[in-house]
Amino acid sequence: MRITRRESLALLGAATCTAATVQDQWRQIAKEIDGTAGAAALNFRTGESITLRATARFPMASVCKLPIAIAIFNLIDKGKLSRDQMIDIPLYDIFPGVSPIADRYPHQKQFPLDEMVQLMVAKSDNTAVQTLFRLAGGQPGLASCFQQWKVDGMRVDRDERTCTLESVGVRNIPPVAEWTPGMGEALIAKVPAADQLAAFRRFIQDPRDSVTPLSAVQLLTKLHQGELLSKPSTARIIQILESTTTAPGRIKGLLPPGNVVAHKTGTTTTTVGGLNGSTNDAGIVAGRFAIAVFIKSSTASADVRDKIIARISRAAFDHFG
Repeated sequence: MRITRRESLALLGAATCTAATVQDQWRQIAKEIDGTAGAAALNFRTGESITLRATARFPMASVCKLPIAIAIFNLIDKGKLSRDQMIDIPLYDIFPGVSPIADRYPHQKQFPLDEMVQLMVAKSDNTAVQTLFRLAGGQPGLASCFQQWKVDGMRVDRDERTCTLESVGVRNIPPVAEWTPGMGEALIAKVPAADQLAAFRRFIQDPRDSVTPLSAVQLLTKLHQGELLSKPSTARIIQILESTTTAPGRIKGLLPPGNVVAHKTGTTTTTVGGLNGSTNDAGIVAGRFAIAVFIKSSTASADVRDKIIARISRAAFDHFG
């Protein structure tokens, strides 16, 4: 059946109105929480997008582990690294807390590169990201990748430890050679609570190590379409993202069972004076659309923040069908 130009315009107008309706849903959901929420979604099949404060900047937190993982696999594709290569973990990189690698250190000081990427993304291992950030070339290496990938609005400027310490006002961080276990906690304890809160508020607005919802969706779309890596490397990154176990109540929280989500979560490790820096999730839903939802400067509980992300994600899922 042939569709006339008038009918095509009518259908396009209906789709636009529907997208606007979803955007209104997002806006209403975002009003239920303090702080700032931003989101973007893109339907791979139709190219339709939905946005809410999509160009606002949010602290990246562990979402930074996604571009770092892609940068590492880019080096693998170029033959500069190999997936089975053993990587030495220096003492400085050990980051206790969320880190299976730190739990196995010092009994195991070397890890296969592929396993490190798996742990960094799927388990959000903070020791792995310390080492892999440096292996990817640090800030200059990541900035070059973003330029090459034509992804705007995404920055990875500091390693995990530096970012964490500076976010609460720690200055004059000792060099690598002088680092000892427990030094980070001791340095933070020396900063008065009021100074920590002031520094944390500045950190939330800092353009360094930040991301926009639009740039996160842009990166995920290019990854999904095979524009960033070889087919084997693309498939491996997607597989790793699908195995993510952190924060299952966010994008995945309200989706019907059976919908596979390849995603990377992020949460600022520090909450100062009841203020959370950022709560994030960005991923590909059922191979059909990319979505990124970020919340910053909220005093709501983690459960409430997760549910806001889940509801925004479900609205997009229902709309895209």
